[in-house]
Amino acid sequence: MLTEARTWVVATRSHSLGRATIADVAREAGVHKGTVSRALRGFSGVGPSTRDRIIAAAHRLDFSASDIATTLATGRSKTIGIVLPTMRSWYFLAVATGASESLTPAGYRVELINLDTDSDYLDINSDQFRQLFRELGVGRGRDALLFAGTISIEQDEDNDACAQVPAALAGMPLRSVPGIFIDHRQGGRLVAEHLLTLGHRDIAVLDGRMTNKGNAHMWDQRTDGFRDTVRSAGFDIDKKLVIFPGDCHAEDGIRGMRSILESGMRPSAAFCHSDEMAYGAISVMRQAGLRCPQDISVVGFDDHPMSQYWGLTTVTQHAHEQGVRAAAALVAAIGGEFEAAVPDSDLEELKVELIVRDTTAMFQPPGDAPHTGRVTASLRD
Repeated sequence: MLTEARTWVVATRSHSLGRATIADVAREAGVHKGTVSRALRGFSGVGPSTRDRIIAAAHRLDFSASDIATTLATGRSKTIGIVLPTMRSWYFLAVATGASESLTPAGYRVELINLDTDSDYLDINSDQFRQLFRELGVGRGRDALLFAGTISIEQDEDNDACAQVPAALAGMPLRSVPGIFIDHRQGGRLVAEHLLTLGHRDIAVLDGRMTNKGNAHMWDQRTDGFRDTVRSAGFDIDKKLVIFPGDCHAEDGIRGMRSILESGMRPSAAFCHSDEMAYGAISVMRQAGLRCPQDISVVGFDDHPMSQYWGLTTVTQHAHEQGVRAAAALVAAIGGEFEAAVPDSDLEELKVELIVRDTTAMFQPPGDAPHTGRVTASLRD
């Protein structure tokens, strides 16, 4: 079964994964370790041809001279790279903050690596990912990498809470390490249960997937959980409001809600796949003279820091805590004690929760118009 890892860790332990050492470079170049140290530090006393040979050997072995003194003494740099798809997203910054707040007191230096991509989706089986890991990971002056993003992987059937993430290392076989997972289906179920309890039946879903990007699974899971709960309550699914604005930001919520209102349809509630989409949707409603929640109830997903000020009902996925847990898992993996440091029960406790605020209310029929009894959702075929 495919699941989504929103934050996951890739450990690059030198003693277990064959990370190149200065001794390996010396052996490859046919020189003494001290000569390698002087050459990579730029010191004098090393001939040009010898220096070139050492540098070539270091490149072949993916060895970096960063923090060479520490590496010589311990085999580790005490540096961890946190890889962000973009720094424009509050979510990734929240994850990075949580991780950094755990790693720094533990004695690690943190590097933020911004990929500056237009998608948070990483395909771990792609050549792009393998190249990325080679460029950023082993032998590049970092003990480990923490990726904050979305990936689709085959879930471990024996452990729903802790799927195994394969990582490609330079010259090494695939190795599985634990990830931190969020149950997006459960989030969708919580939204549906809340809105159904309030009496809503005409519910629109604004889907947050990016156009032509491979990040559909997470959004599908949110909608699937919503859809399954609605159907189990005895209601049918209407696809007339299949809304794919193109992304999950405020401007996409604006486009999505605007298209709904311009179509002449009037759902009594809307499930937005992100809080930012909900902000945009509510702003369009206000411009149209509609009240939230009296005319249309709105639910988001994320628990953005600003949502408490909007009074937005939303599903929290604990972004900061994801970073804290991922950092703990990563440090434990470096020390070879992941299961002891981060037991499955801890991972299972990181569950989505519905936070009810002011943007949802009991269904109020508009005038005397008969209720259609439909639920409209953006569902894949």
